[in-house]
This record gives sequence, C-alpha cells and structure tokens, in this order.
Amino acid sequence: MSINNLITKTKIGDVLVIKIETDQIKDGLVAQNLKMLFGHAVKGSTATKFVLDMQNLTFMTSLGCVAFISLKHAIRDKNGRLILCNITPFIHKIFTAKRLLQQSQANGSVAFECADTLEDALEMLSPKGSEV
Repeated sequence: MSINNLITKTKIGDVLVIKIETDQIKDGLVAQNLKMLFGHAVKGSTATKFVLDMQNLTFMTSLGCVAFISLKHAIRDKNGRLILCNITPFIHKIFTAKRLLQQSQANGSVAFECADTLEDALEMLSPKGSEV
C-alpha cells in the first residue's frame, strides 16, 4: 500500500474526519508514515475538531501507538479535540493495555476519547454534545 493510501480525509461541517484505510500497522515504517500523514492533516486544516475513524484497522503492534499519540499531541497544540471511533475489539485491547483509554489519576483526563460509531463521535463534538 502506498503512503498516499493510508488515510483519507473528509470534512463534515466543522469536523475533519480522518479515516485509516490500512488494515494493519505491523512495522515502524507504516507507523512513521501514519504519524507524518496525521501531522500534515492536522496542520493543513483549519479544523479544531477531529474524528479518527478506525473501522478498517484490524491489527497493529504497539509501534502503532506512536502515530496515535503524535496525532493527539498535534491536535492538542491547536487546542483541538479528537474522538476515535469504530475501534475493532483487537485494537481496543491494545489501547486498553497501553492505558490509552483509561482516565488519568493525576488529572482525570482520558488519553483518547472514543465513540462506537462515526455518528456518535460527531454528536460528541457538536455544541449540544459538548454540553453533556
């Protein structure tokens, strides 16, 4: 798979939806390419609300976490918000094992917020969903 086929981007209202198009992240090169693509997507957008659709991703090693953490940092630098959605059970286990979906005891924040579906993620980012 070429680097240009790793992600797609779609703007829905004021939200940039980034969809991972690869089904596996099993080596450092793919993780680094995703990290670079995520960074370009965030910096090249005026959006401050982001959804990462992970529906296609069925397998990854812990190396893949580097790309997701760098995405979170790039969005935080823009004072933005990121919601992950459509996480497969295997990927959910990895994020849980790495404590990326658990609340921090230090500050109560969660490394990554997640939603079951794209629609749920968009609702969480809507003004109405933000009030909850």
